[in-house]
Amino acid sequence: METNKKYYQISVSPEPKIIGVSNGVYQVEIHEKSIEKDHKYYEFTKWFDYKNPNFWENQDKVSTLETPSVKGKMLKKAKLTDIMGYAPEYHGLHDVYSQKFVDILKSFNSEKFNLFDFDIENVPEKYYFMFVKTIPTHDIIFDRSLIYTGHKMTDNLKYHKIDGYQEYRSFKTTTPLARFEKIAIPSNHYGKDLISIQPAVNLFCSERLVDFLLDCKITGLQVAYNNSIQLEFV
Repeated sequence: METNKKYYQISVSPEPKIIGVSNGVYQVEIHEKSIEKDHKYYEFTKWFDYKNPNFWENQDKVSTLETPSVKGKMLKKAKLTDIMGYAPEYHGLHDVYSQKFVDILKSFNSEKFNLFDFDIENVPEKYYFMFVKTIPTHDIIFDRSLIYTGHKMTDNLKYHKIDGYQEYRSFKTTTPLARFEKIAIPSNHYGKDLISIQPAVNLFCSERLVDFLLDCKITGLQVAYNNSIQLEFV
């Protein structure tokens, strides 16, 4: 399927002048002592745990989870932005997003996403954890994707032919630093303005969504214009 739709991966800016801190990773810390550790909290943390073996295979479970009382606290000198990193991080919930960001997203054609309230001490604005339904690794069309090791600048760039998911799993055990240059996914995902793919980590946004976010002056946003993984819809 040939398309002209462009996608770019987005992330939180690591720039101190934008996020206010120099760790390059996060602005907010989970405030453990203020969390009410009830049934909702335990169900939430049990699911969004890196050790959860069913995480990618049963993503519809997310929609049954209730919002726990998770609270955060801004780091000293950290600036409040619309997209922020936090720590310690829950599996699959990489950042927190402002109400402004969420309202914009609701007006676009995104993959299904679920929101969970995240209260930040002394911050009146609403923030959320967001889980975007994710295309699992085994749904990638490997014989149309491009996987490489090395770098052009060090003259050791090498492409690897991978024909299927099981072959990819074996390959990654021996070559963990291999990366995707292009990921081919089923064509039914074409037209979505927000796409999540398991091995890519950072979300993919359509060019029109990126432009709108920038026009609306969404803060803390970093767009990988020059080094995003290419998407192909097959």
